[in-house]
Amino acid sequence: MQELKVPSVGESIVEVEIGAWLKKEGESFAQDEPLVELITDKATLELPAPFAGTLKQILKKTGETARVGEAIALLEAGAAEAKPQAQAPAEAPKEPAQGPLAMPAAERLMQEKGVSPAEVQGTGLGGRILKEDVMRHLEERAPAKPVEAPPP
Repeated sequence: MQELKVPSVGESIVEVEIGAWLKKEGESFAQDEPLVELITDKATLELPAPFAGTLKQILKKTGETARVGEAIALLEAGAAEAKPQAQAPAEAPKEPAQGPLAMPAAERLMQEKGVSPAEVQGTGLGGRILKEDVMRHLEERAPAKPVEAPPP
């Protein structure tokens, strides 16, 4: 059993928020396959698996904070080949069902304003929705302001 620890993600960053777990407990994974999203003040990044194996236990759940170097999960080396296929259908109706992936700041803004991720066109890496994309969508959706007043 080996601990999955929060890596150093930046010089001044000492704490991260646990984003979405991309694997469930008991699920196997390949080496370098993303296991969890880590959210910092500046970015969201995916933490890859250090080896092929099975996610035995999640120690830090989505939304919790963890310090750099702190264990967030327990991993066991040696992946079972049959498991990913058996669990793939259960994993499918996850976040992509409600639209493209969004950055944390964009997610918060969409929740505040009642905007669905499917309504916003993401311009970030891999089509991710950025806060700027949500702001632009809200501006386009808002009624036109009286900018075009008739000339005096």
